[in-house]
Amino acid sequence: MVAAAKEANAEILKVAFHRFEPHGVSGVVVIAESHLSIHTWPESGYAAVDFYTCGDHTDPWRACEYAAQELHADSMLTTEVKRGIASTNGQYTHVVHEHAGRATAKRSA
Repeated sequence: MVAAAKEANAEILKVAFHRFEPHGVSGVVVIAESHLSIHTWPESGYAAVDFYTCGDHTDPWRACEYAAQELHADSMLTTEVKRGIASTNGQYTHVVHEHAGRATAKRSA
């Protein structure tokens, strides 16, 4: 996740991870732009990963693709939430985009 944060051009502030026995991990990388987190269930071949960023110099999609490749994901289902969108009444809202499951590109060595 630290490498994924770097891939997104994020400024890393804090890192905290916990390994579970016999397997699995939960962790967070706090970045100046928000955070990246992961929760894994290796026995099920599943990981839930969040990439929350703000500003225009970070690229959460680069972090997402990097993490998927490093985890050897066969596919991923993503939900993109654009936060802090100014609405016509002067308040702020968010917009949700669902991205259907898709195969991930595999890096060659």
